Parts: sequence; structure tokens; C-alpha cells
Amino acid sequence: MTPRRQSVQDRTLRLDLQKALGEGDVEETPLSRRIFEYLDQSNDGIVRPKALLDHFNKCGLRTDDPRISTLCDTLQDNPSLDITIDVFEELTKDSCGIIEKGFSGQLCIPTFDDFRANVDRLIDETCRHAGVDSKHNVTSANAFVVSMCTVDGQRHVTGNQSELEVEICMEGCCKPILYGMAMETNPGIDNYISHEPSGLDSHAMSLDNKRRPHNPLMNTGALLSCALLGQPGQSVDERYRLYESRLHNLFSRTSKKQQDDGHLPTPLTTPVSVEESKYASRNTSLSYMLDDAKCFPPHTDVADVVQLFFRACAATCSVDELSLFAATLANGGLHPITNERIMQPQSVRQCLSVMFSCGLGTYSGEWSFHVGIPALSSLGGAMLVVVPGLMGFCSYSPTLDRSNNSIHGVTFFKALSRTFTFHNFDSLPMINFQRKDPRRDSRTIQVEMTTKLLIAAAEGDVCEVRRLRSRGANLDAIDYDSRTALHLAASEGKIKVVNYLVKHHVLLSPVDRWGGTPMSDAITFGHLHVAQLLTKAGVISNSIKHKTSSQPTKQPPVLLQDLSVFYAAYSGDLQSLKASYTSGVNFSSLRDYDGRTPLHVACAEGRFDVVKFLITTAGVPILVKDRNQKTPISEAKRGGHAAVLEFIRKQLQTPATVSKRHFPVLTVPQTPRRHIDDDDSDDSDDDLEDYEVSSHSAFQFLSMATDNEPCDEAKVNVSTLITTLRENGLLETDPRLKKLVESVKFLGADATLSVEQYRYLTESGAILLERALAKSLIIPEFNDFCDELIDIFEAAKLNRGGHIATYIPQLANVDPEKFGMALFSLGDSKDHFCVQSCSKAISYCLAVEELGADKVHFHMGCEPSGLRFNDLSLLDRGGYRVPHNPMINSGAIMSSSLIRKDLPLHQRFEYIMQTWKALCGDSAVGFDNSVCLSERSSADRNWCLGFMMREAECLPDDTNLAEALEFYFEQCSLTTSCESFSVLAASLASGGVCPLTNHRVFEAETVKNCLSLMFSCGMYDASGTWGYLVGIPAKSGVSGVLLLVIPNVMGLAVWSPRLDEIGNSVRGVQFCQELVTRFPFHNFDAFVEHMKQPSPVHRTATDAKTAVDPKVRRKLAYQLLYAAYEGNVEEIRRLKLHGASVHSCDYDGRTAMHIAASMGHVAVVQELLRQGADIRALDRWGGTPLSDAERYAPSNACDVMKLLQQAMTVYP
Repeated sequence: MTPRRQSVQDRTLRLDLQKALGEGDVEETPLSRRIFEYLDQSNDGIVRPKALLDHFNKCGLRTDDPRISTLCDTLQDNPSLDITIDVFEELTKDSCGIIEKGFSGQLCIPTFDDFRANVDRLIDETCRHAGVDSKHNVTSANAFVVSMCTVDGQRHVTGNQSELEVEICMEGCCKPILYGMAMETNPGIDNYISHEPSGLDSHAMSLDNKRRPHNPLMNTGALLSCALLGQPGQSVDERYRLYESRLHNLFSRTSKKQQDDGHLPTPLTTPVSVEESKYASRNTSLSYMLDDAKCFPPHTDVADVVQLFFRACAATCSVDELSLFAATLANGGLHPITNERIMQPQSVRQCLSVMFSCGLGTYSGEWSFHVGIPALSSLGGAMLVVVPGLMGFCSYSPTLDRSNNSIHGVTFFKALSRTFTFHNFDSLPMINFQRKDPRRDSRTIQVEMTTKLLIAAAEGDVCEVRRLRSRGANLDAIDYDSRTALHLAASEGKIKVVNYLVKHHVLLSPVDRWGGTPMSDAITFGHLHVAQLLTKAGVISNSIKHKTSSQPTKQPPVLLQDLSVFYAAYSGDLQSLKASYTSGVNFSSLRDYDGRTPLHVACAEGRFDVVKFLITTAGVPILVKDRNQKTPISEAKRGGHAAVLEFIRKQLQTPATVSKRHFPVLTVPQTPRRHIDDDDSDDSDDDLEDYEVSSHSAFQFLSMATDNEPCDEAKVNVSTLITTLRENGLLETDPRLKKLVESVKFLGADATLSVEQYRYLTESGAILLERALAKSLIIPEFNDFCDELIDIFEAAKLNRGGHIATYIPQLANVDPEKFGMALFSLGDSKDHFCVQSCSKAISYCLAVEELGADKVHFHMGCEPSGLRFNDLSLLDRGGYRVPHNPMINSGAIMSSSLIRKDLPLHQRFEYIMQTWKALCGDSAVGFDNSVCLSERSSADRNWCLGFMMREAECLPDDTNLAEALEFYFEQCSLTTSCESFSVLAASLASGGVCPLTNHRVFEAETVKNCLSLMFSCGMYDASGTWGYLVGIPAKSGVSGVLLLVIPNVMGLAVWSPRLDEIGNSVRGVQFCQELVTRFPFHNFDAFVEHMKQPSPVHRTATDAKTAVDPKVRRKLAYQLLYAAYEGNVEEIRRLKLHGASVHSCDYDGRTAMHIAASMGHVAVVQELLRQGADIRALDRWGGTPLSDAERYAPSNACDVMKLLQQAMTVYP
């Protein structure tokens, strides 16, 4: 028997409203008892100490962790102890919370043992790559140790040393501590220390143009931090004690532990610090240079500053202890184990910002591009690496490269970034799926994507299907019953989705668990127009395998030769019906797989003449209910066919017509339904079908727009609908709502829409509207957010500082008072301007899309230059010189020389124009020829850059320099408006997919690389300060435009021609600085949200991390079903501890017990029985776990059936 017709909304509501998913199951059971049941795998009421200790190790919790150390001591002292529930509750009363988090998978890395194994593998590969294969007889030069600690205190240390507790000097690792401490006592520290990458070695004798150290991670910056540490007048000994106290807190050193380990506090003057002082002439010279430049605060003793710096660098610690420091930074300044506040959140944010942009010296740009997480290296060979919000690493290997970074450390962390989604921009949609996210199970990610696709297909939402495909969804993906999107779209008659899937070459005849294909589903549901489309696409009808019922039915299945009757009823072909009747077809007994008669089909389509013939001549009964308990009357009502309804009512009033003897009510086995009274056996005028009540957003909208309970006769004003769209930030120009907007404009603002009209007009964007009405768009309270932006905009408008660009004559004629911004339209947002340097980001993406990142970066680097955007300099790669990065003029000229060299210039220009239009949502992108001519006439500097690169032999072979420069000028002369440019920014924010058209323009990996470069190099030689203060990827242009990309949230465009001395828009920079002051959009703002307004971004159910949230319960339910499918008993036990219910079901009404029985997983069935699963649950086809086992289970079906039959005897 085939699936019944049912809306997806009703299917998902099953999970929300399922009574077994009520809070009672989770809340009423004490936490300690749930943990005990999880550990008691033998079900004998006893837990062994070894089981607990093994689980601690599996979770990454050490036995010396103070949160569980008392418990672990007891367990280790009593290995044969039989722990009953009472003993367990007593032992764990002080540590129940951390135990629950560990055992239920709520620690930040839920599968820590797998993660640990992957890290060990990467370390072994790093050692083999370096020619160090053995852990024995390793020389000190080849020593390599890695320690890691998560923000939840999960820890691991490993390496090629037999003794992993390696004592090392802090060296450069002390710089973030010194800077953070100085920042906490000196709010004006930015006046003393800048935040720009210098492009120089950490010990370089150089200051910026304001006579400040370039950043706090250079030796000059660290000396300034020492001078600012503590209070004025404190001696060097007193300041060092403050520093030493901070170290003891960071490393959790207590007096008792130090005595037990023989590890005494570092003396104020150690042999190491004396040695460092003896050979540190360079640092002494730096201190006097700073003193001569008046960089120190007044009355600073230079000798004391140098001495404090030497002592701070000479303090000793272990690699394991340094990973605690990195984890503290990852945790926003809170110690991951003691939960003690070590550093203030604001200090952590600023430290991570400078570590991200400057932490690896002259390799910092390459690091942020390839690895993309904050890090710091020291001359001693240690490296600190921070994955914000997740964990910290410390590695130690003393062999250094030419940038003075640990060779083994850099190699290992680059491999780590290639393996796991740790990069700053790895959160973009459809980023390389081969990389693993240790925070989430990869299976869960795929399950969620597949579930969303199936729901969208059944809803008929082509926009959502397209969006999911652009984000990497496999259109042929199957669920645990082997059902695909094409199955569901065909079953629901969603012709547009079927057409889309066919056009994208999905499998046309996939077979589900019951042998059903999309063609058979389309036929049995009466969607013959879908069947015709599939036939045209090449599906052969005689290959259809129909589903068989799990229960016997009185009616024989419909034969293919009888389909002509149903099609004639569907199309209104009365002559064909009369011919079939004359030939002897028994219309009164004809049924399809769903128990539907030809009268059902005719009523649904409103075929009045056919209905009249079928009732009065062919004798088709009226009161026949199909599998969904629907009659022809309900089909006519749903279609709004009043004439058909009136005719049927008159027929029912005739006694002979309603005679039970002539027209019995025929039913088929029914799956229990919701929202329908069990006593409602008649098809009265007031009957509402369950799937209509929950159909996407029609009633949801009507219930919001009116004060009355929604019903079929409800109406809503068009103006109310448009107002609702605008309040949610959805514009009338949005192509996803094209049909709706065009129709309502034709109807007029005073018109009203019925439920059916609303459904028809919103079918292509149903899920988008649902999300808007449910306040689940990325910015749910869009109006409130816009009000804040207006305040920021108006304040920035008052800023009349800066000047307009004059080196391009045409730009000098622009009105300096122009000021526009677009997330929504504000100010001069519709005025067109030249994109200028913002074109560099898109040119880079085009080159990478064509040639790949490796080939492109053979010709250019990833390093911020620390120099002007048109400076005559190149990056030295050991004798081979290239442009520093693609965001400066030399790099952009290089990108232009790489793009579509096979085409003539005019076709290359057309190629980039089409790309720009696609990124802007197909909106207008223009070209200003006068600006292009003006730029060409004043291009001496750019010609110099071109000849410099030709002389350095870094341009590709056979490059036509004149043509490359002309192409570059043309790209800079493209014009657009803030409104269109904000769509381009949003396309980058969504990983290369235009949010309006859902078309993928760039690959996610390309966008990730581009955002990395925009973050580190996008704001000219103020990029470091931008990353420090604003912390969002951006690109500026001398026309005054500023492109702002907040990954996975939104894109903004700001335009104002007034520029600062660097060449960035004065008002644009002020606007963005105020934006991140009010809202936590900074890259490292996760730690300081409490200091700002709440984020306007929608928080997902995953963020909530509570099983009470219906969305979280839904995800848990699907995870449970897939665990049953895979036979994963351990996962099922873990999900129960996390709050999943074994009674939850999917959109087909299938429970974990159904799936386990179908697959023949005896152990899973046993576990589900132990957890109280319903053994008599009915799916949508009336199937039970027992019938599924009998029909579908493999060779061990007998074992499953025996278990279920025994359970049915125990629980009759």
C-alpha cells in the first residue's frame, strides 16, 4: 500500500506534538539515575569502576582533573567495587554535571577519542615527513611535542618524546600575557602600541609612521607592554610578581602541587634570565630606540623595562601548561578547568586579533590564509594556537624556518587545518565536506541536509530545493527507507520540483524500501501530470514496481491498463469514460493503491460533467474513504469547487443515493491522525482536513494577520501581506517572491486573498515565508535592527572629515557629501559609483575559479605588505619576487593577467560583467567609460608596477602587459549602487551563492580564500587596525565604497567619497566601528557579547542545546532513527541520555523500532525494548515493527520477530 497524501508540515509536527516527546520523560528522571542507566550496559544494576574510568578517558577527562579527581581516586583505590545506584549517586553528587556532559556528548568535542586518534595520526605524519620515525633516541633538535586542551577541559599530550613533560622557557609566548595585563590597567594603550603587521622580523628596529611599535607581538611592542604593566612607581620585582601570579593562575599551580612535584615558583632572577640578559644586545638597543622616540610613558626606567622583559621570557613552564593558556584564550579568559576569570573578555578579543594578523612574524599572512586561526610562535620553538570557542594547542619543536617559526609546528597545524574545520571561514556553506568538524558528527550534518531537502521537495518549494543544492545537498540523497526527493515531490504532485529535479539529472526510477518508484507514487496519488512528465523524461511505465501492503486489503491493486479511467477523470475526458463504461469496466469497484476512486480524482479537479456521470450513470459510491479517510466531498471542498459540492449534496439528499446497501462506506487501514476527532465519521461541511491545517504558511499567516481563528473562508488584505514582507526585510524586487508580488500588484492593495490563492501565489517560496513569519530568518527582528543602523548612519553623516581622491581626475568631480548604505536602502543608496579597488576581490575569485588557488598563489603571496597599496615593492620568496597579495595594485594587475587569457579583451570584459551581475542578483551593473579613460591617462604608477613585475619575471609567460593593465582599468571602472553591491557582499557571506537567486557563482573554497585576504589585507595599510577594531572581512576603494562581509549573516555596502589618509572612507569606517561597538559582529566577539546589545542574528536550535526546544528534539529524533538504521546501540544510549525519545517518529510515522526491525538489528531492538519503545506503533502504511521484520528483515528476521512477539506477550 502506498503512502497517503499528507503535508510535510504535519509530518514535522509529529515530532513536536508526539506525546512521548513531552518534557516528562527527561525531566522526571533524576540526572544521576539516567547516567547510571547509560553505564549499566549489562542491565544488572551494577556499574564497575573500570567502566567509569574508561569513559572518562574516552571523553578526554583526566583523572587528576579537580572536578572528578576525588571520584577517580576512590575508583582507582577500589577497582573491584560494585557500584549500585545508591553508591553511584553518593560518589557523583559533586561531579554529576561534568559527567553528564561527557557521557551524553555535550562536551565541546563529543567524540574526543576519535579526534585524539586523528591528532596522533597527524603528528606521526609530521614526524615521518621530517624523517623522525621513532620515539626513541630522538635528538633535542628533532623533539616534537603537542598538547591540547578544550574549553571544557578535555586534554591530551603526545609527541615523539618518551618524556612529554618538557620544560621550556616562555620566550615570545609571554607577549599576549604582558599585553593583556597592560591593557587591563591602561585603557589608552592604543596610543602607545599599534596593531599593524609590519612585514618585518619580530626583533626589527622599526616603528610605524606615528612612532609607535607596529604591534604588541614584536619585541618593541612587548617592551612597551612591560613599561605599562602594573601601577606607576612599582619596582621591577613587584611587577614581575604580578606576572608570576598570573602564570600560576593560568597553569593552575598551587603550593601543594608545586611541593609534590618539586616545581617551585620561578625565582625573580634565574640563570636563564641572566643568560638572556647577557646575549640580548638587540633588545637593549630596541629599548633605547623606543626611549629616544619618546614611546615610553613619562618617568620610565629603561633598564627596569628590559630586565622585566628578560625575566618574563625566561619563566619556565611545560608544553601541557601552555595549552591551558591557549584554552583560556579560547574560552574568553575563563580557565577551562577551574572556571576562574584569568583575563577580561575585551583583552582576550584584542589579543586574539593581533595574534591572528601578526602572530607568526613575516609568515602571518600565509598563516591566516592557510590555517586561519590565531597563533603565536616563539624563538624557543613553542607555538600557541587558539581555536576560539573550542580549544587551544601548544606545540614545541626547536628547529626554526627562515621566518623564525617552528618547522614541525607549522607543518602540523597546516595539516590540522586541512583535516578539521578550524579555519576562521570554514563555517561558510558547502565548504570542503572532506574536512571534519569535531564539534559535530558528519553523519548528523548529512542527515539534516537530506531531511531539509525531502521536506522542501514535498512542500513544492523549488527555491529551497535550489538553495540546498547550491549548498551541496545531493539531490539523489536517500533516507533510511531509501526515499528520495523525487519520490516525495511525485507523491505530493509538486510538478515544479519534479521538473527541477529531472532537469538536474536525478535518478528517475529509484526504488524505496517497498519497491516504489516516483512514477508509481505519482500514479497512485492521482498526479497523472507528474506521471506524464516522468514518461517524457524517459521513465518506462512497465518498469514500475508498486508497493505492497503490509496488511491485506479487500480491493485488488489498480492495473496499469485501468489508468486510462483515472486519467480521463483527471483531464475531464467524458467521452473516454463513457467508452470504458460501455466496454464493461466496473467503475464502482475500481480503486487505486490509496483506495481512491475516479470520483475522488474528478472532484479534486472540479470536473462537473465527469462527477455527474460517475455518480448517476457509472454508480461510483460517494461516501468512499481512501486510506487518508478522505471522501470525494473533502476533495471537492479542498479545491473550492462549489458547483461540484452542491451537486453532491443534492445527490446525498436522495434516499436511494445514501442507502448503505447501495453505497457502503468503504475504508482502508488507517494510520492514527492528529487534529481530527475520532468520532467524526461524517464528511460534514465544517470538516477541516488535517494536512490543510498545517499546510506551509497559509493558516500561519492568516492567524497572524487576523484576529479570528483561520479557516478555509478566511481572507487577508494584500497590503497586510506586503507590510509583513517588508517588516521581515523581504523586498518586492526579491525574485523568490516574483509571482506573489506581480500578482498582488495586479490585484491592488485593497484586494484580499483566500487560503487557496495564498497557497498558489507562495508555492515557490513557501519555506522562505514560513521562516519569515516564524521569525527564523537570519535577522528575525529586522525592523529593530534597521532602527539601530539608522542611528549609526545619521551619526556618521555628521562626519565631514577626510578628502576625496584626486589622483584619478574623474573621481575628483564626485560630490563629497554623498553617503549611502545598503542592507536596506538608506541615504544615497541608489546612486551609482565606481567600484575601484573593490573589484580586486572579485578578480581574485575569478582567477582562482579558473586556475586554482595553488597556481594563482604561485604568482602572488598572501602577506599584508604594511605599505601603500601602490607601493613599488614585491615580496621576496627566497630570490623569487611576487606581489604581496591580490588586494593591492600589483596583485590586482597580476590577477587581471591570469583571467581568461584565451579570450580577446572585449570577451574577457563581458565575462566579468556577467559574473558581477550574477553576484548582484541579476541587477544592473554598469561601466563608466570616462573614469576608465581618466584612470588610463593617469596610470604612470600602475605602469611602473607592471614593468617592475615584468623585470622580476613573476608575470605569466606571454603576458601582454598593456592588455592586462587595460583589463584592470576596466574592472576598476565598473559601476553599481549600494543596493546591488550589498547583494554582492551577501553572496560572499553565503559562500558564493547569491541569496536572491540561489545560484552558485563561486565555490565556497574560493570565497573562503578571498575572505581571508580581505580580512588581513582588504583595508590597505590599515588592515591590521581594522582587524583589531572591527574584525570583519572588508574591502575598500578610493571611490569611497566599503564592502563589508559578515560570514553566514549578511553583506553591507557603504559609500561616501570622503577618504582618510590611508584611502578608506571616513564615514564608512566610522559606521563599521560603531556597528561592532553595538553588536557582536567582530570576529572574536563571542567573549564580549554581554558588553553589547544582544546579537540580532537568529539563534538556531543547535545553539540552544536543550532537548526542550522542539527543533532540538526533532534533530535528536532523526539522529535516533539513523542510529537505529546503522545498528549503533551506543549512539542510541547516548541520545537517550541527551533527551531523545524512542517514541519519536518521522514524516512517515516510522519509529526507531520500525527501522531496527526492518534492518534486522537484534541488539538495537533489545535496547529499544529496554527503553520502553512502542512495539505496536503504526506507520503511514499501517505497518508495525513486527510486520516490517517479517517482510524486510534479513536472515535474522526470526530473532527479531521472536523478541517482538515475546514483548507483545509481556505487554498485551
